[in-house]
Amino acid sequence: MAEFIHSVLAQNETVTAGTVISYDLPVNPLSHILLTLKFQQDKADVQLDWDNVDAMISKVEVLYKGSAIYSSNGSDLEALDCMLLGFEPWIGNRYGDDDEFTFFTFLIPMGRQLYMPDECFPRSIRGELILQITYQAAFADIDAVFAQIETIELPEASPGRFLRVTTLSVTPTAAGEMDVELPIGNTLAGVLFFGTTVPLADANVQTLTYGQLLIDNMRHYFSHTNYECWRQLAAHKFQPPIAHGYHIHQIDGATFAQYMDTSVVKYRNDRTIQHLWWDFDPTGTGLYLLNTQGASDIVARIFAGDTNALRVLPCELVSVGAGV
Repeated sequence: MAEFIHSVLAQNETVTAGTVISYDLPVNPLSHILLTLKFQQDKADVQLDWDNVDAMISKVEVLYKGSAIYSSNGSDLEALDCMLLGFEPWIGNRYGDDDEFTFFTFLIPMGRQLYMPDECFPRSIRGELILQITYQAAFADIDAVFAQIETIELPEASPGRFLRVTTLSVTPTAAGEMDVELPIGNTLAGVLFFGTTVPLADANVQTLTYGQLLIDNMRHYFSHTNYECWRQLAAHKFQPPIAHGYHIHQIDGATFAQYMDTSVVKYRNDRTIQHLWWDFDPTGTGLYLLNTQGASDIVARIFAGDTNALRVLPCELVSVGAGV
């Protein structure tokens, strides 16, 4: 009988802003890591800004012999959870008084699906696989913070490949078309994009105005997709749509009206409005996975609507034994 091991790596450890903390990960094949931040909000009777929660993590990395298997900030990790896995993190006890405790869980995946013995990080030696968290220099509207880290091992697994996610950060020098080189040699399961500017009120500007995938200078898969359609496809990778995360009322309105956010500004856009997703596994069967072997050049061609920062996170499937 197959069995998984769900265990605690860190139990309510005090988090200090501006620090970098490292943990030795288990040696058994690893499916995923759950990183929960439990904290006291520093606001009374108002909605805690979701962006301040994501921003507590400036960088989270899984390192194997010093090389990154996973690397992103908290905001990109939340979006990847939603768009790759359909795992939508939610804040517990979000509406409350000053100093009330709440919590939020990030999931760091080692494969496209959880608990899959054929796609996870393989067995390692103690000290080779490290979780490293860089916390933001200062936390906004958040007081005491504690970390809970839990891991899911698959001791009987013999995976053939694992997921690697890294971050390419780019600042356009001018508005217009630009190319971002994607990695070659492994299979691509998807690509996550972040663009700073999105439409707001009567301002119709997008850092990621449209995208095209070029392989050896020929368009493939995503021949051309505009921000608006691109965004809708990304949002519907998870249920319920994450747009509801800003505006669901599950409490008695007459008694708890002071906790409700009826702000139109908050409801205009959802929590991951700045993120877009190219899915090379839309059926979940591996039918359309993009094998990059043999290609000379693979680029994401982006029309930048302004010169604000953007990020591109290729999600590669690396064969075990091929090296990091």
